[in-house]
Amino acid sequence: MDKRFKPLTPGEALEARRTLADELAADPSLPIPAVIRKIRTALRLTIAEYAKLCGVSARTLQDVEREESSPTLATAEKLLRPMGMVVSAVPKRRQAERSFRDTEEKKA
Repeated sequence: MDKRFKPLTPGEALEARRTLADELAADPSLPIPAVIRKIRTALRLTIAEYAKLCGVSARTLQDVEREESSPTLATAEKLLRPMGMVVSAVPKRRQAERSFRDTEEKKA
């Protein structure tokens, strides 16, 4: 646990995980490095702690989070495992579809 934070109670930790899961589900097109960093910081873990939990080196995790290197599929799956997530492909929405949907949502 990152020593800069007061430890969460089990109830608070569960609520933090649920909130994180909702945030990640709301934006499935978020890049993997951003998802990994969001998971690690929400769990209040240092790079070394999270790397050990996932079974990867701290340097690998650091490089992935900084987008200095791309993780292999196996590494990405290890890094997503603590939140029960898996790597998957999500089609990009086209700009026209976004604009149309945004307009329709504002009307409603």
